[in-house]
Amino acid sequence: MTMTTMTRLAGASGLALLLTACMDVSMTVDVQSETEAEATMVTSMAADMVELMNAQAEGSEEEFCADGELIENGDAIDCVVVESGAFEDLDFGDEQGQGPLIEAIGGGQVRVTFPTGDLAASLDESMGEEQDPQMQAMITSMFEGHAITIAVTGGTIVDTNMEISADGMSANYEIPFVDLFAATLDMPEEIYAVVQK
Repeated sequence: MTMTTMTRLAGASGLALLLTACMDVSMTVDVQSETEAEATMVTSMAADMVELMNAQAEGSEEEFCADGELIENGDAIDCVVVESGAFEDLDFGDEQGQGPLIEAIGGGQVRVTFPTGDLAASLDESMGEEQDPQMQAMITSMFEGHAITIAVTGGTIVDTNMEISADGMSANYEIPFVDLFAATLDMPEEIYAVVQK
């Protein structure tokens, strides 16, 4: 799953945008060896919003969780998509090959890199460069407290620009939707973590 795909989920015009409000997205890359990994993406959305979105989609590829497993979670529905295998076989749902890069760098270490340089541009493209101030205010209120969370696990984190857990065995980076929409994020060109296997 690429950053572009994530922003396509978070940003769309008109009704689709309203239907994706109150959404959280998490992606975890678990490095299982020096050659294989498992990626899990979970998109959580209010159940009534999912129902409305799917009614609009009518079986198209825009239908919520068309390629994943739906799990009811109280008033929300989680869409869980899992992909695993050799690094070179993982496309993370992006046929253009612009997903996270996972590579063995020697010494039993594996580097996981998420390119973020085009994130704002992707959002502008999906939402439109200009939004009515009332629409912007509505977007801000609806997405307050929701975020895209990226995590890397699978071993000791030996180098990263993400936040390392207390036990040193995982790293994560949170991208608040409100800051993303407001273009106030100061993100690096890439988010990365190096795992020692």
